[in-house]
Amino acid sequence: MNSRARAASNIRFGPFELDIRAGELRKEGRSIRLQEQPFQILRMLLESPGDVVPREEIRRRLWANGTVVEFEHSIHAAVKRLRDALRDSAEKPRYVETMARRGYRFICPVETFDSKPVGAVDQRSIAVLPFADMSGDKENEYFSDGLAEEIINKLTHVTGLKVIARTSAFAFKGKHEDIRKIAAALGVTTILEGSVRRAGNRVRIIAQLINAVEGSHVWAERYDREMADIFAIQDEIAQAIASTLRLQLCGISSAYTPPLPAYEAYLKARHCMAAFTRESLERGREFYERVLALDSGFAPAHTGLAVYFVSSVLTGLSPAHQAMPLGRAAAQRGLDLDPMSREAHAMLGVIAALYDVDWKDAERWFRPAIAGEPVPPLVRSFYAFAYLLPMGRPRESAEECKRGLEDDPLNFNVRFRYAAALLAAGSDEAGEAELLEVCALHPNLYQPFYLLGLSRGLRGQHAEALAAAESAYSRASWNTGATGLLAGALRRAGQERRAEELLQKLLPGDRYGTPLGLLLVHLMCSEMNQAADWAWKVFEERDPRLITVIALLRAPSGNAFLSDSRWSALASTLNVPWEI
Repeated sequence: MNSRARAASNIRFGPFELDIRAGELRKEGRSIRLQEQPFQILRMLLESPGDVVPREEIRRRLWANGTVVEFEHSIHAAVKRLRDALRDSAEKPRYVETMARRGYRFICPVETFDSKPVGAVDQRSIAVLPFADMSGDKENEYFSDGLAEEIINKLTHVTGLKVIARTSAFAFKGKHEDIRKIAAALGVTTILEGSVRRAGNRVRIIAQLINAVEGSHVWAERYDREMADIFAIQDEIAQAIASTLRLQLCGISSAYTPPLPAYEAYLKARHCMAAFTRESLERGREFYERVLALDSGFAPAHTGLAVYFVSSVLTGLSPAHQAMPLGRAAAQRGLDLDPMSREAHAMLGVIAALYDVDWKDAERWFRPAIAGEPVPPLVRSFYAFAYLLPMGRPRESAEECKRGLEDDPLNFNVRFRYAAALLAAGSDEAGEAELLEVCALHPNLYQPFYLLGLSRGLRGQHAEALAAAESAYSRASWNTGATGLLAGALRRAGQERRAEELLQKLLPGDRYGTPLGLLLVHLMCSEMNQAADWAWKVFEERDPRLITVIALLRAPSGNAFLSDSRWSALASTLNVPWEI
């Protein structure tokens, strides 16, 4: 093994690849900055994977003329930079293990291979664009979208291949842009596109793989089959892509295949959930329930229903005391059917955190959800928002979201939560800049305007806060948070008549969600005592939107918890830090 590692010009481990001839470390096709000494230490470790590389050997090769003191300082610094590049930890190593007083050992499995000849295709990243629906019936759009999404899910099992998630790839739906431009925007070198035509129980699928760097076709195939063969077609397309890119596809065949009517209802549910509007979320629930009426053993439908219930609470559509127990039951059933489901673990973690306020239980659920790679971007962002952010770790929360954006750069939820984490960490300008980009990318959604208005109001930028609050309310006048935010901004601006009209929609504050609205009215007017009174009522309702408010109030740029004992008492009851 060691002689092969020394002879090979490329060594692959996990999502990384070391190109010895080029002197470059890459992660999923992207170059990772690594200075010369950390690079050489990595090379030495990879030459003898599993064996201890003595410190004296490292000194002899890299610091032959240095003093002992210089060496001790330099080797620690170089190994730390190497671990930083690999996102590794000395306490819980995945790649580089320290052997006390002896040296270091590389503990991850490695694969060696020679570089391909100049001009050969070596693509390590891919985006699957929405397949064009050629049936002439817009009602069939869910099927062509669902087919592309299922292929994306299959491709995540290809070792060493970076796969852009659905949300970002589908951002180019209906846009006739140059493939090379799309690839550059998504940071990939390969694009899969295709078309679907359905006629009765027959389906024709045309798929083509494109080298986006050169704009040339790499592979294409047409499938004329019965609809009942749809699962096999998905597997065949994924396998063909892996083979073309000379990569290995691991365990893609579905262990469970639902009846075709249930599967079609599942695709419709996913299609509705992706739109993420008030109406589409409700339609998504209806389709998930239809799936389960047809096939109660289909695990992804139970987990999808759990995602609906959690999302409905986070957006203020459903009372937490009503929806969260239903979400827990759905997620637990999904986990019983599929014990490896990251999404089911994550939903149970969210509910434990934001509804039970049991942080130890939340950590227990989140741990398997984020263990290993690849972690779905939405799972990563839920961990960042529901656990790291309330626990007073906003920078870690931002970093998790940032990692999620590597695989899904245009995902609304991930970017929104990334902005919230930046604001909570005190990076106000960066957080608001991110929100402005999200507003431009998703102009029909109220959430980024709402958070922008809240941030600016707390920072004393009242005119700008009013403008953002108007935008949020115009998109979601049904939402109590948007209503309260605008009412408070109007009162602050002296527009009492309009403010009073909106206030009447919230008073007396006994309907679910109205305490949050009244909390925001007082926050926008800097009435911290009254705001604290309503914050306790928000907590009693277990309205998870309180978490974002607390995160911003606790931010280093203006910690309200330090000036009012009732806020710190609330933080203590929530068992979250009131200083970061």
